[in-house]
Amino acid sequence: MNHISRMDYTALIDICIKGLKGFDAETQAADIRLQDILDNNPHLDDSEENFVVEVFSGCVRHHALLVVTVENFYLDEGKKMLRKDCILYRIFSYLALFRLDDLGFQNFESFVAPQDNLKMFSFLKYLFDLPKLQSWLKSKWCNIYDSKFVEDSILPNLLNNMDRAEQLISNLNDKLQNKPQPKKESTHTQPKPFSLTKVKPRSVPLPEPVPKVKPTNPIPSSTYKSPREEMELAKKKEEHRKRSEQMLDRVRTLSANHTKTVKSTKTQERLNTIVKDSEAQLKFDSYKARPVPKKIMENAAPIKLNAAAIMREDALYTKKEEEELKKIVGVLSGEGTDDDFQTWKKQRDEELRMEEAEERARKKMIGMLSYEEAMLAKQKLTEMNKQKVKRLKVEADKMLKEYLISQLQLEEEIRERVLEIQDGHQQAKDAQLKLQEVKRKMVQEVHAESKALMQIAFEESAREMERKMKMIQEIRAFDRTPTSTAKFVDLTSTAGFGFLCEMSIAELRERIALIKEEEARELEEKRGDILAEKVSYKKMIEQKLEAISHNRGVISQETAKVMEEKKKLKSPPQVRSTEIDAMQKKLEEKRAERMKYRQTQQMTMNTLPVKRSVNLEAEKRAMEERRWKELERTRERVAQMSTKSVGYRDTLLT
Repeated sequence: MNHISRMDYTALIDICIKGLKGFDAETQAADIRLQDILDNNPHLDDSEENFVVEVFSGCVRHHALLVVTVENFYLDEGKKMLRKDCILYRIFSYLALFRLDDLGFQNFESFVAPQDNLKMFSFLKYLFDLPKLQSWLKSKWCNIYDSKFVEDSILPNLLNNMDRAEQLISNLNDKLQNKPQPKKESTHTQPKPFSLTKVKPRSVPLPEPVPKVKPTNPIPSSTYKSPREEMELAKKKEEHRKRSEQMLDRVRTLSANHTKTVKSTKTQERLNTIVKDSEAQLKFDSYKARPVPKKIMENAAPIKLNAAAIMREDALYTKKEEEELKKIVGVLSGEGTDDDFQTWKKQRDEELRMEEAEERARKKMIGMLSYEEAMLAKQKLTEMNKQKVKRLKVEADKMLKEYLISQLQLEEEIRERVLEIQDGHQQAKDAQLKLQEVKRKMVQEVHAESKALMQIAFEESAREMERKMKMIQEIRAFDRTPTSTAKFVDLTSTAGFGFLCEMSIAELRERIALIKEEEARELEEKRGDILAEKVSYKKMIEQKLEAISHNRGVISQETAKVMEEKKKLKSPPQVRSTEIDAMQKKLEEKRAERMKYRQTQQMTMNTLPVKRSVNLEAEKRAMEERRWKELERTRERVAQMSTKSVGYRDTLLT
């Protein structure tokens, strides 16, 4: 890895970031992903391909350690850093922890140089901090790998290059603070005489030795084995899951109606009355549209028809009158009518209507009988389900007690861990407050200097603005001086061009007035003709309206007679048969049996004693009280720590 070609160091890092971004070792194979990266970048030479392969495979192999390192960086130094740069930090963590000696510190500096100075300064300051390395960073790494592997393979890469890393961090800090960099002394070119010698015969070049990669240390066996505590927790979770699945299967076998409570007689009576009222309001044989009320029809204003509608309706009525006259002439000449057919059709319709009504009544009685039988079966099934639910409740109470005990133990462990983490964070906050105070003083000094420069610039701009305002006032005063541009015109004189049709403006106005009077006279004559035509047309329309109103009255009388006949036909016939009477008696017997079974159920429910899990509720209440007390204690502790930090900040400010 120490032989990196002339390719841009930033491009190599970007290729590694794109390869690791979105990669999931559980759903995708690392070899396939690596082959895709190399196929997408065919311009890489051998050394660059080796670098990409080493970085990708190393980041995948040591994923757990790199994630722990970067997450602790975000919690400690990188609180203001973006989360999207986590892959960049993982790559530099791998290079610094595992490949720094193989890569060489000079190449490592070349990789750091093109990156953002603030990001690299914060991360390298955190990674090469000696107290953190020897304390909690080392302990975090030992939780993942063996302590001997950490001390022999990881820490030496950082400790051996600590001096050069501090120099790199100080250079990055100087760049952030815009300090001038020391210039290198340029060496003057010294002329040398030409060494002209005889050309030697070319020798066959020896092949360059192929660089050998240092063999990696064997991976400790603890890497691929989870701790014993995690295995026990997974075993317990699996047992709980199987037990809950068994309980779920038992519940699914039961009916979904076992949770329904039995309603009281009073509510049942109210529900029955509501159902009866709603059924009484149903009118299946009624018209879909309601007729317009008579008062509205009597007081309604007549619809105003236009001329085209009047002519159309008059033509329709004349056509109907002609058809009626043809029928009368046919009857007088001896042709027959269809009255006999209409009477036979009415009798046939009445018989069909009676048969249909009897069939509907029979189907209704069958449906009510099946409903009563289904309700009886449903009541018996609910009674069986209630017994099963009682047994399940007892088992659920036992399981809940076990769960509460395990939850209390888990909360105690979490509480202890939270206290340890809070103590560690408080020390970091104090150090951060000191750094903020130093930066605040520097900002105040810069602000005072910028304020003085702004004041000088403002005074100069005010003087320039005053000079420009004076010039604008002078220009406006010059523009306001009046100038006479009036011209006198004689309306009775001509232009003097010598044309025959030449005339003055006064003569032109006289001729235009005469032409306008002639046009007004012609317009009045046209208006008189149009009014005469309108009067004759209006008389004709009034005559047709009288004929239409007479015809409408006759048609309304005929439609009223037809509607009365339809009402008589639509009235439901009374059906009586022995089969329907027998079914009605059977329905009443089933209904009485169902009501009697319901009353016995209510009596049994009222006599049974109500059992409550008093002990279980007491345990829940005690657990809730302990939880609230512990929350109050943690809030008081956080408040005390915040007051201490505020007091320390006030002392620094004073």
